[in-house]
Amino acid sequence: MTSISKFSGLAASLLCATTAWSADFQVKRSLELPSATPQVWHLIGDFCDIDDWHPKVSSCSLKVMDGSLVRVLTTETGDQMTQKRIAQEKGLSYTYKTVSTNLPIENFTATFSVQPGESLLIEWIANFSSDDPAMERVVVEDIEGGLSAIEGIFLSR
Repeated sequence: MTSISKFSGLAASLLCATTAWSADFQVKRSLELPSATPQVWHLIGDFCDIDDWHPKVSSCSLKVMDGSLVRVLTTETGDQMTQKRIAQEKGLSYTYKTVSTNLPIENFTATFSVQPGESLLIEWIANFSSDDPAMERVVVEDIEGGLSAIEGIFLSR
C-alpha cells in the first residue's frame, strides 16, 4: 500500500469519526389478514383512526393547515407529533409526512395501505433520515406495534 493510500484511508476514517452524517432509512412492514378490504379500512383507514388501534397513540385531533389535512398525535408519554396527509387513495391508502416531532428524524414520509386479494395485505412503509441510527429501531418498533395491534383486533373478532 502506498503512503498516499494509507493517508487517504486515515483521512477518511478521521472525517467519518468527527462528522455526523445523516443516514437515510426505509422501514417496510406488512400484515396479511383473511378479511375484506372495506371492513378493515372502515376500522383503521381514516387518517385519525390511529388512536383507536395504535397502542402508543393516546389521542388524535384533526385540523387544516395550509389547505391540507393535519393530524396531531399525542403519545402515551404525552409527546406530540404533527403529521400532514399529502396523498390518499380513497379506501386503500394514505401518505403522510411528519411536520413536527421531538424525535431526531428528518424528511419522514410514510404510506399506510391495504391491498385486496384472496386475503388482505396491510402495508406500512416509512422513509426518513436521521443522524441517530437508533431511530431506525424506534420506527420499526412503532410500525410493528401498530400492525400487531391491528392483527389482534381482527383475530379476536
